[in-house]
Amino acid sequence: MLGILLLGALVWSSNGCYKDKAEPGDCGTTVSYSQEIVPIINSSCVTGQGAGTGCHDAWIHDYSQVKSKIKGGSWQYRVLDLKDMPLIPNNFGIDPLTDEELKLMQCWIEQGFKKN
Repeated sequence: MLGILLLGALVWSSNGCYKDKAEPGDCGTTVSYSQEIVPIINSSCVTGQGAGTGCHDAWIHDYSQVKSKIKGGSWQYRVLDLKDMPLIPNNFGIDPLTDEELKLMQCWIEQGFKKN
């Protein structure tokens, strides 16, 4: 009887465990900067206000600037940890990042944030 209970608990726990955040090594295929990350940047980081406004528009399309923010840790801190980028609410019609977008961003960073 105890064996049946333990087996049932094991089956229940393995089927009832869902993650909302990617775990290290949980990324599967290689994430492409040009095909997956740039579209996220275009839809969630670009305000259309242009340079000199304090918005990211002045640097966000420059991979070397993005890379610098990642190397310094500020990108991960604001986007993945605090989840306060993009700022919500905003006047630009930008929505919060989806769980899938956050996972892609995290995986791309874990994979070495290559310009691929």
